[in-house]
Amino acid sequence: RQELHERIREHSMAAGRRVKEEGLDNDLVDRIAADPMFGLTREEIMAEMDPKAFVGRAPQQVVDFVENDVKPRIAPYENDEDVSVEINL
Repeated sequence: RQELHERIREHSMAAGRRVKEEGLDNDLVDRIAADPMFGLTREEIMAEMDPKAFVGRAPQQVVDFVENDVKPRIAPYENDEDVSVEINL
C-alpha cells in the first residue's frame, strides 16, 4: 500500500510539472493506468473518481430541506403580488 502511495505521489509530481512547466494537460490518470503496478484501466480509475460517489445523501437532504423547511416558510407569500420568490438549486 505504501509503495502504491509513493507511485501516486511520483506520478502526481510528474503530471504537475507537465502542467506547470510545459502548459500541457494533466495526464495523471493516464500515467496511473499505464503503470502495471496498479493493474487498473483508465475506465476503472475514472469510475472510482465519479463525484457522485462522494456526495452520500446530500442530494436527498437538499430536497428534504427545501420541501420541509423552505417551502413551508415561503408558502404564505405565494399569492402576494408584492413579493417574488424564486428557488434555484
